[in-house]
Amino acid sequence: MKLLYVNEEIFNISIHQKVKCEGCHADIKKIPHDPVNKVDCLIECHIIEPSSEQKFSHKDVDTYVKKSVHASVDKYGMPKKYQEDMPTCKNCHDEPLYRPLSFFKQVRPGISDTALGRCRVCHKKEEFILRFYNHVTTRLHRTRNPINIAEVCARCHDDPLLVERHGLSTRAVFSYRETFHGKAAGYFNEKVPDCLDCHVNTGESVHQMMNHTDPVSITYKENRYKACANVECHPGASPQFASYKVHAEFNLEQSPVQYYFTLFFIILTGGTLLPLMVIIFLDLIRRLFPDAVIRRRR
Repeated sequence: MKLLYVNEEIFNISIHQKVKCEGCHADIKKIPHDPVNKVDCLIECHIIEPSSEQKFSHKDVDTYVKKSVHASVDKYGMPKKYQEDMPTCKNCHDEPLYRPLSFFKQVRPGISDTALGRCRVCHKKEEFILRFYNHVTTRLHRTRNPINIAEVCARCHDDPLLVERHGLSTRAVFSYRETFHGKAAGYFNEKVPDCLDCHVNTGESVHQMMNHTDPVSITYKENRYKACANVECHPGASPQFASYKVHAEFNLEQSPVQYYFTLFFIILTGGTLLPLMVIIFLDLIRRLFPDAVIRRRR
């Protein structure tokens, strides 16, 4: 069964709020309509791209994706093995979170009344002001926090069947969560890097994510340190700095050194805390029952 009801209230706050029905369902010419074709996101749509004054489409995005590690075809245009596992637009863009930015005080999220006041000096239509304010500000910062982005990637990269089918060396998001960055992200720290920070060349579209064996990829062995050396992360980071296995799972098979190192600290911590807890417990018993005596049986 397919749900065909469109919730107007939800649609009107979505990213496609200004798109009319026929903007996506271009084959609908009458109401009630005949059976319609599947929506093609690559058709030219409702928006005139202002710098070129051409109708906008997502064709450029499709071009990027076809050259990326997530393409369903190889570099010769032939279908990849397990083509059905490759993500489509909706796998990642189910509905972008809306996180408007407050420019001036930076103490609360939301629309900045001060910024809107500046807009109103020149622009008179309130709808226009809110629309373009939202359009610009949502592109000036992350639309998702690091843990949200990791959760999107985890849908595929932590799927054991998919990981096995594609011969991936690790569950990427699981191992990310084991790192300092992943644990900080779990506490909603937004200053730590997420998947996109380390797997996309700085300044390029996230759709241009390349295989780590591609020399132009930021995850290529010789380039990896450049992601760390970003001015917002670890300026001056050397190739050696990024030479460790970021996505190593701490098991004996993948990373024996880290495994034994972790095991050592677990034993050290347990060996230190358990006797201490026993002493505290016995001290507590003595304080609660100062006259208690254990008599030996004769």
